Amino acid sequence: MTANSKNQDEWYTIACGRTQFTLPVRYQNLVHIGERPFGAVVRATDTETGKYVAIKKIFHPFQTPILAKRTYRELKLLIYLNHPDAHVIQLYNLFTPEKNIDDFQTLYFVLNYVDYDLNRVIKRNLPFTEDQIKYIIYSLLRGLKFIHSAGILHHHLKPSNIRIDKNSNITVFDCDLARRTVDIDYHSYVECRWWRAPEVSLCKKNNDDKLDIWSIGCIMAELILLRPVFRGTNDIDQLDKIFDIIGTPDLVILNDICVPVAAACISQLPPKTKKDYNELFGFKYDPVIQTPTSGVSPEGIDFLDHLLSFDHRTRPTTEEALSHPFLKSFHDLMDEPTKEYLVDEHQNEVYSISEWKSIIWQMLEEFVPPSWINDEDDVAND
Repeated sequence: MTANSKNQDEWYTIACGRTQFTLPVRYQNLVHIGERPFGAVVRATDTETGKYVAIKKIFHPFQTPILAKRTYRELKLLIYLNHPDAHVIQLYNLFTPEKNIDDFQTLYFVLNYVDYDLNRVIKRNLPFTEDQIKYIIYSLLRGLKFIHSAGILHHHLKPSNIRIDKNSNITVFDCDLARRTVDIDYHSYVECRWWRAPEVSLCKKNNDDKLDIWSIGCIMAELILLRPVFRGTNDIDQLDKIFDIIGTPDLVILNDICVPVAAACISQLPPKTKKDYNELFGFKYDPVIQTPTSGVSPEGIDFLDHLLSFDHRTRPTTEEALSHPFLKSFHDLMDEPTKEYLVDEHQNEVYSISEWKSIIWQMLEEFVPPSWINDEDDVAND
């Protein structure tokens, strides 16, 4: 069953990478993109629109109640956050080759395809101009404002989860990992340690949306330095790398926001002074023509300083960050979409596999592909 396709009764099966895909015939020319524990992704050409799309096959969506709930949550967020211009991943279609709920075991998402991830672009080792940094960070904050307005935290922001096209347009991906509060998953924690806000593991309250702001600060610093700014090898070393740059927090702040054992451990470490941000992140000049070749202005340094505040209470919200003078050339309150707070009736429920399957089947039946997938932008060119 597939949502609103004139070819919904025509299917084919093909192997791509290590995964077998059973797809409507409208999706052709598969190219392997990647594989993770919960799914595999390919690029395909949608022959009905002429566009490239990304198709994600969910592995074992109903193997356990936990996996079924994870599948539900991912689909719920993709549908709820679907928007043509919010810098957030877009859901074009979803389908299963199974014809009835009793046989329902497979689920595919069709998503917007974006050429590159930001990590790949950074690794070219070509300096970003300040205007490029402004635009990328503005776009990320604009997308984050949309996500946060729905009461959702991304909590997994890093360059490889951010896609960028040839025109520098940004899309925030991996919203399947977003949620209202932070449940620490060890695999994802280690995977994202360099961009993870310190309060996730240290503080009394770790479900504040300011944790995403810290990640934006880490990404901005990485755009300037062309390398991750805090490259810890373990939890303790990660803190050490953070304090190398921002300095050791005041004992009053530690006692106020950290759990006692964390505050005690940090207070026993040798105190470190804050690095000179102008020297580290400020403009670097061509000695001949005296124009900046990398780095940011004093306004940019002030902005970054606020993003990388150890005390999450003093970090700006997305709205406050967007209003900072550093982003004034892009900020437009009337062109920054928001979403009503998500009310999810199943958020805290415990269901059986069959109950989750029934809920997801109904979502599949009710899904209507968005009208903007027929826009003529980004037609595939092989």
